Amino acid sequence: MLMENKWSGLDGEEYTIEDLGRPAIFLLPSHKLRSEISGKSIEEDLHQFLSENFGAFTTTAVPYFGFWRGSGTRVVYDESRLYEVSFAGKDRIPLLLDKLARVARVIGEECIYFKAGQYACLVYPKQAKK
Repeated sequence: MLMENKWSGLDGEEYTIEDLGRPAIFLLPSHKLRSEISGKSIEEDLHQFLSENFGAFTTTAVPYFGFWRGSGTRVVYDESRLYEVSFAGKDRIPLLLDKLARVARVIGEECIYFKAGQYACLVYPKQAKK
């Protein structure tokens, strides 16, 4: 499905514009990125996945803190890294959500905050198949 290019008609004499689609962002706990998956750190594995499947991504150098109410009543917070990747259309969202669910399962997170365009959600991994 082709998306309307929101930048159409804005090319100038000195530049051209390539539409990257809408950004998707997600937060991961910084200290858990050192955990291993497939023989490498979660961070290395995720960076490789994002580069191979989306061409590029950004991540903050300065950590953010995420605050949320846990399954009980207490407020939980954790130092997090913000990732951002862009792509056109919705058809590539499930690929990214599958990866984030696997990461959440490996690092023991109940869910991961995810935002695509103007919509936000929590991604809860299903139990691993036995």
